[in-house]
Amino acid sequence: MHRYIFGQLLLAATMAIAVFVFVLVVFNVIKEVAGPFASGQITEGMFVYLIAITIPGVLPYALPLGLLTAILLVLGRLSAQNEIVAMKAAGLSLWRITAPVFLLALLGVGLSAVINIYYAPIADTAFRSTLQSAARADPLRFFSPRTFVKNFPGYVIFADRREGNELRQLHVWELDDQSRAIRHLQGQRAELSFDEANPAIVLTVHDAHGQVINPDLPPSDLDSTYIGEFKRSEFRLPLDDLLGGNKKQTKLAFMTLDELLQRRAEAIADKGEGAFERRIELQTAIQKKFSFSFAVLSLALVAIPLGIKASRTETYANFALALALALGYFMVFILCSWLEKMPAMRPDLMIWVPNFLFQALGGILFWRACKR
Repeated sequence: MHRYIFGQLLLAATMAIAVFVFVLVVFNVIKEVAGPFASGQITEGMFVYLIAITIPGVLPYALPLGLLTAILLVLGRLSAQNEIVAMKAAGLSLWRITAPVFLLALLGVGLSAVINIYYAPIADTAFRSTLQSAARADPLRFFSPRTFVKNFPGYVIFADRREGNELRQLHVWELDDQSRAIRHLQGQRAELSFDEANPAIVLTVHDAHGQVINPDLPPSDLDSTYIGEFKRSEFRLPLDDLLGGNKKQTKLAFMTLDELLQRRAEAIADKGEGAFERRIELQTAIQKKFSFSFAVLSLALVAIPLGIKASRTETYANFALALALALGYFMVFILCSWLEKMPAMRPDLMIWVPNFLFQALGGILFWRACKR
């Protein structure tokens, strides 16, 4: 019996995880890679490689979703066909019937933890390193002729044509926090280079003139002030901006557990100003990796009594229920993550609240199911 239930769960979970991995990978590809590939910034081989190394980053999200869906499908079918009733009539408790579910959930927790603390950070680092390598090898790839380049926050860049390693008839708009143009620089030509020390594309514009724009005026009354001509003007476009995200937070997210623990030990030894905040920040990053791994168990514990009670055989209904449960968990997790900016609230401990809530809810529902 245990082998039968475990086999059914494993098959359903594998298929559901594959579906969620596909959806999440497609979403990330559209968000991060499709634009650079369409504009010729990356090659076909690099595009396929980037898709492959996206998978470890999405697996921690797909695992709880996939197992949750599998539990609802398999237990819902067993309940609808009265197989669970027959097992109980044979003297089996709900604990024994669902033992394979708990085993698979614990295996999922272990797999998710390994991916979160080791493989996902390495894959994320490799993903961005690959894009940086593309920029380092050929910075001009990021500037297609007659295309408004908006990859770099705070700037919009347009070039009429490319000639060798130079851009011709270049326009650079500098934007404010509301993405409104506040300065405009027009140059005859521009050279591109790469700064190895601080990964950034350096845009050097020659024979240019600039204007200051008042963004508060309506479009029909836009006012601009001529600020003169420039023989040479330089713009630094950091690749951290190109790859998105806050640099400080991104570094923590891309660190493995060993790297975070080393940073934490340094923060504990540091008695200077801001040491406590830095230590809490590092502890929160560490706890996030483990806390999110337990999402597999937390959602599984809620799914068991719901799957038995719902008696659903409809695939779409089970998918909808699984997504609703997962959405609730992720929303609470995100809310707790917002406390990162408030060290006094101990976000490193609060990040476990979603697991405690869902495991408590699952425990109550499971206890009530055992009593029936």
